[in-house]
Amino acid sequence: MAAFADLHVASTDQQVLQDVFQTAIKCFDWLAVNTFLTDLKGKGKKGQQQNQICQPEPVELTDQTRQLLKVEGRKVRQISRLTALLDDTTNTHKLVSPEVQAFDLLAVQPTNEAAFKLACCTLEVDIIVLNMTEKLSFYIKRPLVNLAIERGMHFEILYSPAVRDSTFRQNTISNALQLTSVCKGKNVIVSSGCEKAIELRGPYDLSNLGLLFGLSSPQSKNAVSKNCRAVLKHAEARKMMKSVVGVVKSSQLSPGDQWILDSKRPLSALPQTTQEIEQPPAKKGKT
Repeated sequence: MAAFADLHVASTDQQVLQDVFQTAIKCFDWLAVNTFLTDLKGKGKKGQQQNQICQPEPVELTDQTRQLLKVEGRKVRQISRLTALLDDTTNTHKLVSPEVQAFDLLAVQPTNEAAFKLACCTLEVDIIVLNMTEKLSFYIKRPLVNLAIERGMHFEILYSPAVRDSTFRQNTISNALQLTSVCKGKNVIVSSGCEKAIELRGPYDLSNLGLLFGLSSPQSKNAVSKNCRAVLKHAEARKMMKSVVGVVKSSQLSPGDQWILDSKRPLSALPQTTQEIEQPPAKKGKT
């Protein structure tokens, strides 16, 4: 049985979240509670401290739900996610702060072409989400999308706004068709972005909905399963990637480092002290 995920559940009142989770856990194995950040500067009003970015509290499931999951042999993983509104390319340093990196998933929502280009080319995030409820102010260019795909990033389509309003539905379908046409259906995930349980749809309904977004049948299923797992793996790799590898040409090695290239040299003959490493071995004179 395939494992399905909804990587965007709006962070609202705990009671509302419980209702959403009670409905969603019947179909999904991963659920991400999203915190939306409208200002990367994080500044409060005059005389106040900067706003603190706090992770959402875990949703407590009822005993009846826990027992149902135990009988079915299923586990539901709760994930924290942060989505930052990206309208100014000069404030992206906030994304590398510890409080932001503490979230399991990191997404950005660019509002202009410069921000979209920065997100695709430079930023270390997992998801790029566009506001598809209104006409985009820029064209989605294929080279930028292909670069983002090569970097392992995914593009997200939210369907719950299309459930709420007919105008939103028209714009969402139009913008989704533009996106899937450019990326050819690759690295696309479909999430709810729901604020109420009534806005949720099951994964098999989403597979049919993906056809309206320009995805093929296999791509529609991957958008709520395989691609979501790829996003989670990308997020884990992003957090674990702390080391740097440098490359130096052999011709640029100092005389004291030439021993690295001498694979036939016995281990006992390798330099043992810092002074011996820094200085080349003395040449033996003729006797």
